[in-house]
Amino acid sequence: MSKIEEKKKNKQDALLASAFKLFTEKGINNTSISEIVKNAKMAKGTFYLYFKDKYDIRDRLITHKADKLFENANVELEKSDCKNLEDCILFIADNIVEQLSNNQALMRFISKNLSWAMFSNIRIGQHENQSCMDIFHELIEKSGRQFRNEDMMMFMIVELVNSTCYNAILYSSPVSLEQLKPDLNECIKGIVKQFECI
Repeated sequence: MSKIEEKKKNKQDALLASAFKLFTEKGINNTSISEIVKNAKMAKGTFYLYFKDKYDIRDRLITHKADKLFENANVELEKSDCKNLEDCILFIADNIVEQLSNNQALMRFISKNLSWAMFSNIRIGQHENQSCMDIFHELIEKSGRQFRNEDMMMFMIVELVNSTCYNAILYSSPVSLEQLKPDLNECIKGIVKQFECI
């Protein structure tokens, strides 16, 4: 990366960090672009070199943060002794739930948009992180098994995990996260079985 590219990335990162901080503290509706650039110590014009508006930076942040969750889970998966596909998917789901449980501001920010982020083609320039779907497709390919509509299967799993864990993580409602996990895992296995070509 050249010095100019590095400088651009640093500016973009500062804007992203500023937006994330303000969005999680005040909410997107109560945050202005002026506040984002002031907090990042930049001119307002700099913002528009990287983002169209505050909704663009929000969408890019959601996608980027979701990709990082899956990337972190995949790094841990590679250190584990998971062998079969179901165990790998359960490991990733559990790891992501734990990451969100440990960072409730991120859980609130991503809200129920984790599955949207998976299928979004929105990327942050200069960031080379692996997409969520790349990780899942790689796991399925390694398993040697065939599934009908892999994307739908992954969407249903992520949507299930994200929507059911949201209230359990933030409010312990209707049950605690620990009470939810055994049944959630059985549901995930059921989705995998439902989509497998036999």
